Amino acid sequence: MESLRQLYRDQLTEAPKRASQKEQSGPSNHLGWVFVCSDFAQPKAVRTYSSLFQAQASTTYFTPNTFYRNDQRHAGTLRWLNALVIDIDVKIAKNAGMIYPDVMEMITTAGLPTPSLIVQTPSGGFHVYWYLAEPRRAFPKIVEHYKRIQQAIAEELSGDLQAVGAERWFRLPTSQNTVHRSAERVSFDALCDWYSERSEELLHQRKVMVRKQDLMQHPAIQSLLQGVEQGRRDNTCYTLALAFKATGYSEEDTQIYLYAWNERNTPAMRQLDVKRKVKSAFKEGAPLGPSAYWIETLSGMEFKYQLWEGAKPREERTYSHLEEWKEDILSVLRANGGILCGSQRDIAKMICSSVDDSRTLSYASFKRVIEFLIQERLIEKIVEGKGRAAHTTIKLIVHSKVVQFPQKNRINNGLNSYTLIDRVVGGFSFEYWYLKYLDSRRLLYVSCYSFC
Repeated sequence: MESLRQLYRDQLTEAPKRASQKEQSGPSNHLGWVFVCSDFAQPKAVRTYSSLFQAQASTTYFTPNTFYRNDQRHAGTLRWLNALVIDIDVKIAKNAGMIYPDVMEMITTAGLPTPSLIVQTPSGGFHVYWYLAEPRRAFPKIVEHYKRIQQAIAEELSGDLQAVGAERWFRLPTSQNTVHRSAERVSFDALCDWYSERSEELLHQRKVMVRKQDLMQHPAIQSLLQGVEQGRRDNTCYTLALAFKATGYSEEDTQIYLYAWNERNTPAMRQLDVKRKVKSAFKEGAPLGPSAYWIETLSGMEFKYQLWEGAKPREERTYSHLEEWKEDILSVLRANGGILCGSQRDIAKMICSSVDDSRTLSYASFKRVIEFLIQERLIEKIVEGKGRAAHTTIKLIVHSKVVQFPQKNRINNGLNSYTLIDRVVGGFSFEYWYLKYLDSRRLLYVSCYSFC
């Protein structure tokens, strides 16, 4: 029951209003209707907590988002967006055997915030809820973007792409089917930021795929694929193996293609040597792609193709991405005297990529990177006020590395009493004798000057 109150808040009343109350207060444009049903054939709309709790015992499905009409349930009649929900179906092959910890791991790997609620269905599937920090009015453009974000998250979590839409039914949470519940809330803007970052990443991946296709069609690569003479075979075989690897071919397929390529060489290499070159190209630590220098050298043709790093696992890409932004935030802090003030959104806009000035740090990533820096005790964050009026101060923590020598170990360095000399085993260090030598030269010069 408490999870439903946290979801709808003041959009439902405790009990039906009397006629006299309606006359005094008039129509309420912030209230919403919740649809409930058991078999989808006879849906019922409720607008009070008492009716909803009574229906909880006899119905199966409900609408997490509310409507301004009680007779039509579709995207055009939505009033409030309260939560974003994903349906993960374990009946499909790729989700077979999935359990609750697997769901949480997928969410973390995708860079999504902690969900507010997870309900397990009778078939073993999961309905994952992210409660919005503040309900969003269901204007048409907002509803459309909500659906795009919902679909993107469903794709990331292997969710049901048919169960997408703010007006959709989901299983009514109960104490028996709830497997996860937290006080976590997420702003709609944070979900928009996550969607923007994912879209940029997918666009980059598509560009990389285009580059990969272009690589094998490059005239320099095509000339090498026609076969080479003795003296160029070994280097060409290794270079082509790296090209196939960068293009996405497996080690086995690369080996088959290079066996066929070897027949065009004059004379052909031993198949064992081809196999060794391929294995060397695919071993751990090998280059991710062919060398532009060797392609030009072996083919005799200009090669201006831009090489790239192969796609890494998402968790590694996320880690690398955050590490880069951590350095950028620290650089901005140092440039501003070790302190940044203002709203967190304004501070996030100040952070630009050191690689590409046109790229700025999204608000969602900014908050994650700041938390990492706090955990590493590199910065401290002070927030004054709440909501939009909150004022944030981020300070760089300066760790002193000065080591003070004990008084008894200090050695006076003659004329320069501020220089400390460390003793070494068996006597004094070279620096000590060198400074003594300089002092003697200085005294000699003074004596000669006085004599003259």
